[in-house]
Amino acid sequence: MSLQGNKLSVKMILKATGGILVQGNPQASLAGVCADSRSIKPGEVFFALRGERHDGHQFVPEAVSRGARAVVVKRKVHGINDISISVIKVRDTLRSLGDLANFWRRAHPIPLVAITGSNGKTTTKEMLAEILAERYKVLKNPGNFNNLIGLPLSLLKLNSRDQVAVLEMGMNRKGEIRRLAQIAEPNIGILTNISPVHLEGLRSLRGVSEAKGELLEVMGKGGKIVFNADDPMVVELSKRFRGKRTSFGIKNPADWAATEIRTERGKIAFLLNGPVGETSISLRLIGKHQVYNALAAAAAASHLGVGLEEIKKALEAFQPPSMRMELVTLGKDIKIINDAYNANPKSMEVALSTLEEMKGGRKIAVLGDMWELGDYAVQAHIEIGHRVKKAGVKVLFLLGKLAPFVAKGAMEAGMDPEAIFIGKDHREIGHHLSLSLKEGDWVLIKGSRIMKMEGIIETLRDKL
Repeated sequence: MSLQGNKLSVKMILKATGGILVQGNPQASLAGVCADSRSIKPGEVFFALRGERHDGHQFVPEAVSRGARAVVVKRKVHGINDISISVIKVRDTLRSLGDLANFWRRAHPIPLVAITGSNGKTTTKEMLAEILAERYKVLKNPGNFNNLIGLPLSLLKLNSRDQVAVLEMGMNRKGEIRRLAQIAEPNIGILTNISPVHLEGLRSLRGVSEAKGELLEVMGKGGKIVFNADDPMVVELSKRFRGKRTSFGIKNPADWAATEIRTERGKIAFLLNGPVGETSISLRLIGKHQVYNALAAAAAASHLGVGLEEIKKALEAFQPPSMRMELVTLGKDIKIINDAYNANPKSMEVALSTLEEMKGGRKIAVLGDMWELGDYAVQAHIEIGHRVKKAGVKVLFLLGKLAPFVAKGAMEAGMDPEAIFIGKDHREIGHHLSLSLKEGDWVLIKGSRIMKMEGIIETLRDKL
């Protein structure tokens, strides 16, 4: 990861982290920061992070052999024979990575927008970045670089040309959003929604709410928030915020609202009403939930001085990120709604509602397990089975250990057992799905990231 146009040095890392220089030159300049020995570039510093499966200290020799000029470690490591390689010892390498990112962010005091919520973070981030790009040079975190490793690495890409940053913040336990906000020091925060996700670590919906609310606690009265007026738990959180509040919504009164929502050839259009006026918007996206993402992005962009016409232009040109309600058309005019990036009960419900809205052809759902739901997992999957039937799904394909519970829910709701197929892997599901498809069918493919449901689409490409 390059730090383009700026100087990072060993001395700077020592100052930011409070680390001790075991060997090497404190004045040595560095080309960037990396936490993966496989992708390190010559001249970078390697942070030896410890994860659930691997300890980065084991890969220090590999990082050095690939050109690392410095390493940040917690304990003594072997295999560094070149005394010109700087070795910095710290108490906690992950903490130090965040401290360095915060130091770097403070050296670049540009406006920064932080986005959190149970669903819609990435799409809102991408929408907002595209709107802001009409006027500014924008930094955003790539893909899912939204955790305690990815966000600091994203921040460390800031350079003197950047004028605004847009970062999404994810978490699966309490305290993570607080730490991310302390690192990034956002000026504007966006709260998309709160729903039952990561219950394995957060226990309850109230726990999710408290964890998301950490962003507001860190920002304080000097910041601004953009919040969903249609989500009761988000509204409750917003009332505690001491700074400027701006709402968006569809059902309840809001500063930024959408009316006349309609579907045009499967895509969503609406009338955008904001403090600066109103304009019609026609998105290249499917699903009414995308309106919330667009409203949130528009509200935040307006705070940063972007005009209504620029907002309209960017939103209407916006294309969805890969595997997030992405529309893929295969042979026989088979339309695939590829929402395989991730899944939780709320996003699964929204995806099924979108499938329900589609006109023409049969509706087919291909669903994988939803992870990190703790004690709620079984009931959540049964409830999704109920929702499948309500959405008008004619054929249901399932993958995962919890698939029988989705099937149970679907059958309880009246679905024919003969229309339900539980597969052992992507290839088997793809094979049987390809044989059952008819011209004009709509197929929703969705599951948690670990399920890698997009693999089914690749099987279909080979067979159709």
